[in-house]
Amino acid sequence: MTKKVCSCINELPDDLILKILSFVSTKHVVVTSLLSKKWKSLWTRVPILKYDVRDHTRFERFLDKSLFSHQSHVLESLHVELSVTLWNKDIGPWIRTALHHHHCHLRELEIDACIVHTVLPPELFTCKTLVVLKLKGIVIDVEAPLTTVSLPSLKTLHIDHSSLFDFGSLQMLLSNCNFITDLMVIRESRFFFAEYDVSWCKTLMALKLEGLKDVISISSSSAVCLPLLKTLHVARMEDFNNDSFCRLLSNCPVLSDLTLEEKTSDVLLNLDIDMPYLQRLSIITRVDADSKHIFSLMKNYTRKLAIIAPSFKYFSIQELAYASRYRYIVRVRLGVPSKLEDASTFSRIVHLELSICSERSVEMLVDLLLCFTKLVVLKLEHVFSFLPFFLYHCNLY
Repeated sequence: MTKKVCSCINELPDDLILKILSFVSTKHVVVTSLLSKKWKSLWTRVPILKYDVRDHTRFERFLDKSLFSHQSHVLESLHVELSVTLWNKDIGPWIRTALHHHHCHLRELEIDACIVHTVLPPELFTCKTLVVLKLKGIVIDVEAPLTTVSLPSLKTLHIDHSSLFDFGSLQMLLSNCNFITDLMVIRESRFFFAEYDVSWCKTLMALKLEGLKDVISISSSSAVCLPLLKTLHVARMEDFNNDSFCRLLSNCPVLSDLTLEEKTSDVLLNLDIDMPYLQRLSIITRVDADSKHIFSLMKNYTRKLAIIAPSFKYFSIQELAYASRYRYIVRVRLGVPSKLEDASTFSRIVHLELSICSERSVEMLVDLLLCFTKLVVLKLEHVFSFLPFFLYHCNLY
């Protein structure tokens, strides 16, 4: 870095420098203390600390020193990412340090523990300032059974593959979160709940549920369950109940983004309700989709949604790769029917994105291009892996 560049950076206001540093990992933020006297303590005022065990050979020492050196009144967000191959110690004590040393301002805590055993201090669940809590890890635990849960400021809660909460404790947690807008619960199959009732949460705007037994309690009698919900993702449900799910959809009046597993999505084809704000639909399939299957899904759902969802314009098909990881196969955008001479299903498609993940994908592309006569934009991903096959089928040799 030239002296001129260094001088320009030093002339920036501290608040702007701190904002820039908040996007950088803590490992690199701490290194900036070597730049000059001004920077020696500047890093201790960065509002976000991000730790990744893969960044350090002496992770424990670095975490200890940097967390205690950081100024207690400015830390707002703490992210910790672990890897079982590099780390096998409980990070609970450092979480407690963050809560006690920075308890007045901590607003966001994100832990990706992989399969590292992590014991959380119970005071985490009574933190009055916490707005975002994201817990990912199979063996995340708490020091003692949760008897008191109070997170009055919580708006985002993500629980990913964690058995920390049983049905009762999770309901207790959520019942005390009056302002939650973003909820994600992903469970392993062996941890299925009974029925999961979300009808009480009137503030929800985004909801993602995977690996549960059912979506909403049939006993719920709420007139409008989720009046603000815009994004809904439901997959890997064990005993999915069509009646309760129909009730859920019918009580999401402003829903605009919907993701469903293929076996679940059949509910849409039989719906008689209007979904005036629905713009996006993603279908997750577990089969090896070929052109025939893709065409069938597109035809059935775009025709149905053209009737019940006048705002519908984005449709994608994904496949379950592993665990709860998905990769898209195809994405399309539909044009406005009134602006097209022929408003049939495939002639409405003006934008196509395709992931070239196998030779089968290349064959599918050729079939799709023959049908999408009004196509304006074509975007392909991962073409290089199958370039010879792609060039051959597209007559580009």
